Amino acid sequence: MSGFWFPLLVKMAAAASVVVLAAWAAERSGPFWGGLIAALPLVTGPIYVLLAIDTDDGFVAASALSSFAALGASILFATAVARTGERLGLGGAIAVGLGAWLLFALPVARFDWTVLSALVLNLAVFALAFRLTRDLARRALPPARPVRRWYDHPARAIMVGLLVGGVVTASTAIGPEATGIASVFPVTFLSVVLILMPRLGATFTAVTLAKSLRAMTGMAGAFLAVHLGTLAWGVVAGLVAGLLASIGASLALVVIERRG
Repeated sequence: MSGFWFPLLVKMAAAASVVVLAAWAAERSGPFWGGLIAALPLVTGPIYVLLAIDTDDGFVAASALSSFAALGASILFATAVARTGERLGLGGAIAVGLGAWLLFALPVARFDWTVLSALVLNLAVFALAFRLTRDLARRALPPARPVRRWYDHPARAIMVGLLVGGVVTASTAIGPEATGIASVFPVTFLSVVLILMPRLGATFTAVTLAKSLRAMTGMAGAFLAVHLGTLAWGVVAGLVAGLLASIGASLALVVIERRG
C-alpha cells in the first residue's frame, strides 16, 4: 500500500475506534469514562509508531515537541464547546470552538518552540481551561440511556473516519504551513461532540469534555516524554516513555475519581 494511503487508513481507523469507544463508555458508565477514553493517545499513538518506522529519531523528537506545543489548540476548542454548548447549541458551539482553535493554532504553528517555552504555554492553557470548566468537571451525572439502533456504531465509525480522511487529505494540498495547522485539528473532540450532543444533550457533552480536559494532561505528558526520551535513548524508548506517561496519568485520575 502506498506511503499515503496506509497512514491515512490507520488514522481513520484509530480515530473512529476511539470516538466510538468514548461515546459508548460515556453512555454506559458516565462522562468520566467517556472523557478519559477520548483523551487517551489511541489516535496519536499509531501515528507516532508510523513516524518511527518511516523517519529518524530527530524527526520523531521534533514532531513530539511540536505536538506538545500545539496541544493547547485542542484544549481551547474543547473548553469553548463545553462552555457554550448549552447556550448556543451544536452549530454555534462548534463555530466558537473552531474560532478559539484557529486563534491559537495560527501563531503556534509559526513559532520555534523549546521544551521550556512549550511547557510554560501548556501550563498556562491548562490552568485557563481548568478554571473555566471547574464547575462542569465537578458535576456528577448518571450514565445516559439513549435509544440504541443497530446501525449507531457503524454510522459513527464511518462519520469519524470520513472526517479524519477529509482533514488529512486536504492538508496534503494546502502547503506546509497550513498542513502544520491542520495537524493539530481537534478531530477527536469534534467527533465526540458531533456524536454525543445530538444523542445525550449539551449538558452531558459539556461534562464529558470537562472531564476529558483533566485527562489531557496525560496526552501532554506523553508528547513531552516521547520528545525527551527519544533524544536521550532513541525512538523505541521514547515511545515507551510516552505510553507509560499516558497510562500513569490515566490511572492517577481513576484513583482521584474513586476517592472523590
